[in-house]
Formats: sequence, C-alpha cells, structure tokens
Amino acid sequence: MKLFQDNKTSDTFEILAKTRSRFNEVYVIQNGTQREMWFKGGGSFFLQSRMDTETRKFPVLVYSRMMLASLLFQHSPKNILMLGLGGGSISKFLHHRFPEAGLDVVEVDPKVIELCKNFFYLQESENYRLHAMDARIFVQNQIGKKTYDLILLDVYKSGSVPYHLKTKEFYREILELLNPGGVVASNLYGKSNLLKPEDRATFDSVFRGLYFFEDPDQVATVLIATDRERSWSQEDIQKSAGNFMPDMPFSMPELATMYQPDFLENADAKIFLDDFSEQEFPQVVEDNNTRQENLCPYPIKSHS
Repeated sequence: MKLFQDNKTSDTFEILAKTRSRFNEVYVIQNGTQREMWFKGGGSFFLQSRMDTETRKFPVLVYSRMMLASLLFQHSPKNILMLGLGGGSISKFLHHRFPEAGLDVVEVDPKVIELCKNFFYLQESENYRLHAMDARIFVQNQIGKKTYDLILLDVYKSGSVPYHLKTKEFYREILELLNPGGVVASNLYGKSNLLKPEDRATFDSVFRGLYFFEDPDQVATVLIATDRERSWSQEDIQKSAGNFMPDMPFSMPELATMYQPDFLENADAKIFLDDFSEQEFPQVVEDNNTRQENLCPYPIKSHS
C-alpha cells in the first residue's frame, strides 16, 4: 500500500458521539468506512485521528504514517512511550507491530480515553497501558524509574499545543527517559504551523541529531531526534527502509524519500523556554491544558 493512498469518503456522515470535558469538545464521526475523532476549539474543528473500520489496525492519516518514520531509526523498540492518544491509531499499530514491547500511552483527557475505547477498538493489556494525566507530569514522575527506546510526542489541544510541552526544559526531561540510541518523534503539524523554525531551534539545543520528514503537500511535518554521536545520511535512511519486511501497511522506502535535509534552518529562530517558576508549575499545567486556544503561545490553524 502506498503511503499517500486516497481515502474513500461518502457524501454523508454520522455523528456517533459528542462530549465536552474540561479540556476539549470532542466529536466522533463516521464517514463511510472512515471513523474520525475531531476536537473543536476557537470556532474551528481539528482532525485528531482517522480509522478505517474495515482494517482498524493500520494508521490512515498522512501524519500518523509519517510519525512511523521513527521506525527507520529504531527497528525494534522494547519500551515505547506515546504522549497524546487521540483515536489511538499510532499506538494501536505499534502494539500490533511489537506486541511484546511495553507501551505507555499518556492522555490528559479521560473523555478521550473513554471515546477511544468505545469507538476506536482500543483495549488495554499487560503491555499496553493508558495513563490519564498531563504528559509532562508523567515524564517527570518517570525520571530515574524507567527509560524508553522510542518516545512519540503528539499532544494537541484543538488549535494549540500546551506550551509546557514545547520547551527546552521539557525536552531535557524527555532526553533523561531515552535509552542510549533511542529515538524521539514529534508531530509538528502541517503548513499552518508557523513556529516550526522555533521547534527546530529548541530541539537542536538538546539533541545531537535532527531529521525532518514532510510530505509533498506539506500536510504533515515530523521531526525525529536522537542523541547519537553519528549522523545519518540520506543513504543510511534509504538503506534502513529497505530492510523492512513487506508486511508494513505502506511503503517504508517511499516514506524515506520524504526526508528533508537542512530543513527549517533559521539563525534567528528563538528557543522555547519555560515561562514559569517551579512554584507556578501546577497552575501553569492546569491553565495550558484548559484555557482557550487564542490565549496559547503555540497556535496552529486547521487545514483539514
């Protein structure tokens, strides 16, 4: 299956569920065989996840497949951390692909977890564990207790990312959870995210190696970060892609061609830093997770 295969859609759709939590207004929509989760904020809708109800296990959205570029750098993770659940398409696929790996998934909104279990066929198991809490608090609690081979950052609240999950200090904490040779993947959204140069500068202040993947239509941009001493070339990435068995739901060699060297380099880009003290942290977490999008310092616009 090609990476960017067109999706079939129907002329009508059905709202299967609608709920409002402290964090989000959430919709589950059925459109033909496609089941989707949307967040609404600031008067706009933001697509979070899409699942084909006939296949269920395989990620459909371009960004969710682009996030799996992380597997080019980490073929067989034993412990995986995913921050942000959505409809669970990425984490469910990773659990299907690596059933013996320990997988921790952190989601701040219990309503999202409930909807994912009720409508997106999500099942917890001994190796697939859900944690209903703020992602940064979870990370801080894990330091010194557990490490991971693969960490995926995909936390979005409608039209923004909670700012405390975008800073140099947060990425330093992520680095403390990373095993030697481990890999971090971050969803940087698409063309309407104008802060990607700042994302690059912030990651570059913490990690040795950065690798960017973007589709031709700029629907999705994914950053891969490692702390390895040796940098990979385009040839290294293509070679890694060729080592995958043909049982992947899309072409890994095609995904490898989306690598963008020297992407978003900007000497004037600022580094995102924590804008709060240790004493202010609990209230900042609450505010960043619940306040309206137009007050957030990391805004994006819907292009779905």
